[in-house]
Amino acid sequence: MSKKGYLLDTHILVWALQDKQRLSNDVREDIEYFQFPFYVSVASLHELIFLIQEKKITSYDSISSIIKAVQDKQMQLLDITPKHIEVLENLSSPYIGKSSHKDPFDRIIISQGIAEKLTVISADTVFPLYTDRGFKLLQNK
Repeated sequence: MSKKGYLLDTHILVWALQDKQRLSNDVREDIEYFQFPFYVSVASLHELIFLIQEKKITSYDSISSIIKAVQDKQMQLLDITPKHIEVLENLSSPYIGKSSHKDPFDRIIISQGIAEKLTVISADTVFPLYTDRGFKLLQNK
């Protein structure tokens, strides 16, 4: 069963939790007025562990503090299911220059968005290259 709402990519999640000024007015209003449910992929949590360990994120000292912040904002965690993996298996990678897009965290979030018919909110410049694959995107510009 597909869901209605928004799936935040990792950067948007971090900005929503700690740096709202980096969000566009449209994205910030959608998040603040909470008209539809917001989802956070467990893939983003996985990615955030690396960012915390590499000291690229310093405002949170553990993944449990991020999970608490997500829950406090009433965002729902989205597990990775076999349906998402099947979409991922068939998801072609757009080419950027001479190489294809291979970021595993981005690709599972995109697959989850497609499988669940969620609109993904992202600032990533590669994400618009997937919109011809049934992928809905709200880009933070």
